[in-house]
Amino acid sequence: MYWYYRRGRERVPITDPNGRRLGPDDDGFLANYERIKRGFEDQPAASITPTGSLAHLIEIYRKAPEFLSLAAKTRRDYARYLDLLKEKHGHRPIATMPREAVFKLRDEFQATPRAANYVVAVLRLILSYAEDRKATFRLPPHWVNPARRPKKLKTGEGYRPWEEVEIAAYRKRWDYGTLERVLFEVFLNTGQRGGDIAPMIRRQYFRGEIAVVQEKTRERVWIPVSRDLRVALDPWLAGQEHLVLFPTPTGRSLKVDHMRHLMREAIRAAALPDDCTLHGLRYTFATRAIELGIDWQTIESIVGHRTAEMAHKYTASDAARG
Repeated sequence: MYWYYRRGRERVPITDPNGRRLGPDDDGFLANYERIKRGFEDQPAASITPTGSLAHLIEIYRKAPEFLSLAAKTRRDYARYLDLLKEKHGHRPIATMPREAVFKLRDEFQATPRAANYVVAVLRLILSYAEDRKATFRLPPHWVNPARRPKKLKTGEGYRPWEEVEIAAYRKRWDYGTLERVLFEVFLNTGQRGGDIAPMIRRQYFRGEIAVVQEKTRERVWIPVSRDLRVALDPWLAGQEHLVLFPTPTGRSLKVDHMRHLMREAIRAAALPDDCTLHGLRYTFATRAIELGIDWQTIESIVGHRTAEMAHKYTASDAARG
């Protein structure tokens, strides 16, 4: 029979300083019990991160491949808000976090709506990470992420680019090989309108580029295919032999309205807010292009002057805020 000192879920064998196990009838049992107890009580409170707290979740997430595999800029953006959440709310147990707390947190930043929306998006992402690992964070079996589909504050700028956390959430919900994923990557990585994407055919994808004669402007543009798009598109095309890129079950091209309905349902299934839109992906493409230093004339030729100008306003406001 062995005897232990218990503290929460910690269990320490009661031994003498040399490691010999002790029982109640052994000399020094009570003295060593008190020694082990003092070892817990002497620890500074700040050095103990309670299991299942928001701080615990943030510490685990920052060591996880889901975080470490992100682009350096995205990690920096996330880290700013992760540090803020940990400092102000790290003590909160996530198992009992009410949905009202999410909105209260959002409203703390209402003076800067985009920052308010971003911090909620980061919170939603890490709580989703915890939802997939309930045992690690001691969550009840039926626990539901309280930050699912949060209502965002209006930024007053109409359509907006997607945040990186929202892109990650969509990709997590829709894996490679699904129509929802390949359509998303085409929207995100070409910046084209739905009317130009739905009827695309195989011949438009050639030698690392996608060629488009834009329905609205009648302009012809050639868009380099990014790695993210190639990884999604090549296996998709290898799995079917239709002339069109996105066939219906009968082999015909998708109708624009059908495609928009399909993608709206896919966005909702990923628990994203309603202002995550297909048109917003055009702004996302333009914003990324600006950040990559692509020349202005090229960006305008792909997405149009108005979209490029709006994307420029977003990147300028982000730089000022950062």
